[in-house]
Amino acid sequence: MPNIISVEQFNKNEVEKILLEASHMEEKCLSGKNLNILENKIVACIFFEPSTRTRLSFETAAIKLGAKVISVENAQESSSTFKGETIEDTTRILCSYADIIVMRHPKEGSAEKAVSVATKPIINAGDGSNQHPSQAFLDLYTIKKEHGHLDNLNIAFAGDLLHSRTLHSLVPLLMMYPNNTFYFISPLELALPKEYTDELRGKGVSFKEMNSLKEGLSDAEVLYMTRVQKERFEKLEDYEKVKDLFLLKVEDLKDMKEKSIIMHPLPRVNEIDPEIDKDPRAAYFRQAQNGLYIRMALLPYALEA
Repeated sequence: MPNIISVEQFNKNEVEKILLEASHMEEKCLSGKNLNILENKIVACIFFEPSTRTRLSFETAAIKLGAKVISVENAQESSSTFKGETIEDTTRILCSYADIIVMRHPKEGSAEKAVSVATKPIINAGDGSNQHPSQAFLDLYTIKKEHGHLDNLNIAFAGDLLHSRTLHSLVPLLMMYPNNTFYFISPLELALPKEYTDELRGKGVSFKEMNSLKEGLSDAEVLYMTRVQKERFEKLEDYEKVKDLFLLKVEDLKDMKEKSIIMHPLPRVNEIDPEIDKDPRAAYFRQAQNGLYIRMALLPYALEA
């Protein structure tokens, strides 16, 4: 059963096939073609954390593919989890109703718990600061669309690298392509965990760690901004200490390459000045749109449809 839990389960050929299928889905959407490859299927979207883009794009993808959707938002409060039901029992119940489950949960490893008892495919829509594979695929798809290739790139990640499941999922995919250099820009408190930097060194991947946003701007062909995630901090004062350290301003654009792109998984708080939205290098809303096409490719992949 092809669950989609982590990007590490995919090889490069599989990644390329998913990107190609997303391209086909985009073409069909833009041409207005009717797609019913998931007709008579039911997709369950259960989100224990808030979501706009991931939940609604998965639901839109399901509908465009001809499936029906059952959905729970704020499941921590509005499902039987509130009464103490385990993730395993919730999964068992959903498997009796739906053909596939899209799940987001605040705790790392929750997707694996769901898979351990599931009789239907599970798609991990984010488990804590661990993995978010569909986001990684849409990010990869965006970079390929914008630059035309996925190798020989300078890619800068800035902000909360400690908790960013989008970064933790995207970097392993980008490592499949040769001659990419990574710039990790963050305060020390939010630096990329050592297990990731150790893996990069072990695989001979070129990367630099920096503490100043301006250091990486001139070289970056992709600048991936991240939100400092208030919900991941145990103490509010720790969040307040770092939340405004990495803010991209309009004046910073003059230091960037003309053909660079600015990405962000969204939502943003204040880390990107809204005036930057007018610049053609601002790719984050195009990036969010690409999430629909990727998820239209991933649902049939997981259902083997």
